[in-house]
Amino acid sequence: MSNTWIIGDRAKGECVLVDAGETAAETVPGALDKLGVSCKAILLTHGHIDHFWSAPELSRTLDAPVFLHPEDEWLWRNPVAGFLGDDAEAGRQVVREQYGLDWDPRDFEPVKDGQTLVFAGITFDVDHNPGHTPGHATYLGRDLGDATVQFAYGAPAATGDILFSGDLIFEGSIGRTDFPRGSTAAMFRSLVATVVPLSDDTVILSGHGGGTTVGRERTSNPFLLQAMQTAVERE
Repeated sequence: MSNTWIIGDRAKGECVLVDAGETAAETVPGALDKLGVSCKAILLTHGHIDHFWSAPELSRTLDAPVFLHPEDEWLWRNPVAGFLGDDAEAGRQVVREQYGLDWDPRDFEPVKDGQTLVFAGITFDVDHNPGHTPGHATYLGRDLGDATVQFAYGAPAATGDILFSGDLIFEGSIGRTDFPRGSTAAMFRSLVATVVPLSDDTVILSGHGGGTTVGRERTSNPFLLQAMQTAVERE
């Protein structure tokens, strides 16, 4: 139940995808045809298979490059490395037998902290925010102008920037840190560095569930509040 977000400009006929979950290979091409847009890039927030299940197939079908932080390459090459070890061949066998996937990932374009990407007339600021995974990254969509934003979950209207947060932060919660190479301390630092500086009207579209805003999470998300308190105590 992970989200695949489509954001773009119908006038330009272009879009990007943020994450590409299990059913995206079947549903996204038809959605793009209906919207009248072509995909220019697939932006992955991190290296868990529920977020990039369909990315290799869609990359080939749509002729669109995949972007991922290189610190999650170990998961991109072997999607079950997080719980079965680093034997890539054994991992491919498990993925084939249990998920029905013949895993054959393309090379990806590496993203880095502070990078700016421009696709479909939209500027995306890349933030590296480890904690859920070592290579977790978020994409802050800016320069949306008077865009009409449609949401699948009745998310709040976007009047400013949109943070595609992956599993960094959800409505009322955050991503788990008990997976291999996860870190609660790193997650708290990432929350403070990435979310806290944003304006209250910034819409958050996460990897699971519906949308929220930075202002709402700043006052009610217990994990964000704890991260902020921890940062104050460190000072």
